[in-house]
Amino acid sequence: MPPSTTELTHSGNTPETTDRGATSVLPAFVAALGLLIAGGLAHLWFLLNDCPLDLSGDEAHYWEWSRRLDWAYYSKGPLVAYIIAVGRFFFADWSMRTVGSEELAVRLPAILLAIGTGLGMFLLANRITTRPLLALSVVAITYTMPILVAGSMLMTIDAPLMFLWTFVALTLLQAFRSNRIGWWLLAGFLIGLGILAKYTMLLIFPTVGIMLLRERSMRHFITKVGPWLTTIIGLCGLLPIAYFNYLHNWVSFRHVAGQAGVSGGTSFNPAGILVFLGGQLGVVNAVWLAAMVVASFILWRTPKTADESHEPSEISFLLYLTFAPWIVFLLFSPLTKIQPNWPVIALPTGTVVLAIWLRRLMLSEARTTRVWAKTLLISGVSLGITMGVVAHKSSLLTPLYAYLAKDAAPWEVTPIAKYDPAARLRGWSELGIAVGTVLQDQLSSGKQPFIVTDDYQVASEIAHYCPGQPPVFCIQSALGGRRSQYDLWVNPIDNPGTFLDEPCIYIGKLHETLINGTPATDNRESLPAVMPDLQLVTTVEHKLGEHAVRVWPVYVCERFSGFSDTIRLGAGKY
Repeated sequence: MPPSTTELTHSGNTPETTDRGATSVLPAFVAALGLLIAGGLAHLWFLLNDCPLDLSGDEAHYWEWSRRLDWAYYSKGPLVAYIIAVGRFFFADWSMRTVGSEELAVRLPAILLAIGTGLGMFLLANRITTRPLLALSVVAITYTMPILVAGSMLMTIDAPLMFLWTFVALTLLQAFRSNRIGWWLLAGFLIGLGILAKYTMLLIFPTVGIMLLRERSMRHFITKVGPWLTTIIGLCGLLPIAYFNYLHNWVSFRHVAGQAGVSGGTSFNPAGILVFLGGQLGVVNAVWLAAMVVASFILWRTPKTADESHEPSEISFLLYLTFAPWIVFLLFSPLTKIQPNWPVIALPTGTVVLAIWLRRLMLSEARTTRVWAKTLLISGVSLGITMGVVAHKSSLLTPLYAYLAKDAAPWEVTPIAKYDPAARLRGWSELGIAVGTVLQDQLSSGKQPFIVTDDYQVASEIAHYCPGQPPVFCIQSALGGRRSQYDLWVNPIDNPGTFLDEPCIYIGKLHETLINGTPATDNRESLPAVMPDLQLVTTVEHKLGEHAVRVWPVYVCERFSGFSDTIRLGAGKY
């Protein structure tokens, strides 16, 4: 007969130790809150004071979504769009007056979500260890992990996902301790919201399921009603996504299958494992990542020492939630390119594991172990702070980028861009203003051009930064690129009647299909040029010092000829 829930999952603290812990929780909580608010205010100050980093392509694209709210979107659930829409509702006018765009309205929710995520990590760490200072150290460590520092300012889907994943972990911990229906219901609700943020939240189901099957002390929960309620409620988060996909030929599922490397004739490339590991070393902080892996294995073997009061099963809970994202994406890395941010949900629990292990080392009786722990701590903090400074002010390293690019081929227009980690966040406001100037010139001459690009992120950036925020269209899929949300809205590919024979402003590469058409083959006749009279009107160049980082040509076309049915019907990859 299995022991009771309390025996299995509740911390082994006596009332006396719990009370003593409680007396020090409030000061540590206030300190954690103060640290998080200070970090948020620092990021707000950075954004307000001539911030050199424009919206990322993803941020701008999600901003586009927020202007057209829907059940879901091409590649993601709808939550990020609704969060940005709320930010715009409250802060758009203030942001326009303050920085000339809606940047602040887009990014303020990320700052607030980061504060909430940090508080969730504090509560999770303290709930398991009943050591408020250790929980405070968990919050402090997050400021030395580049991906968490960046994520506390950039409004991508990872901001709400991290917040919700952290509180899912906390509510599940409470549910396992008490087995109260309320906690199971809340966990299911948060999981459902998390699915609406990013499909990665679905990993919670197999992760916890495997834990319940493998951990003898947890196995009896399989027959309890609570976990099943959580599962049913959580999966309800797929309903609006499924409805949207039903209306749009299941595009999200096709897209995810392509990203996962399970469609489209994917090949096996073992080098992808090294690329994945290198990406994790860069975004997590190499010192902390290595220490976190070591800490996980040590706590797996020795989940509790004599002076620790936590329950071993709860350490297992942390370890499962830490290992699962890394293992899953490691397995997929030979099949497809894994973006460094994809396993980010490993960090809320992984950082707690790291802090528990560091405390053990610092309190070791062996002097050499304590010295080694201090060295590890100093190294991790120093590297993290340095990387944080570089992330915010990477332009300080321009001489280094120039040195690394000194042997670049003469035809490379922006050779230093591949060395600047912030290159993809630069110059967008300049491009938007330049396109706005060309648009005004065209309007002044009596023309009514539409704006079109060959990249969905470029289209979103121009839509955001161009004065008046006009509609911008994307023909990326017709030129052999991937599909995007723009292919589901009215567009020049599938709705030619609206655009045919109209003038346009084009920003992108001179694809053969656009300027010369497509020559005849054995299977089809030749196809006419889509923009036969393109003329370059300006080139937008963003520089760091005297070195070009981003360059965009801007063209005008007197008459858009449209795409043939042959191209239109075969347009794009998912």
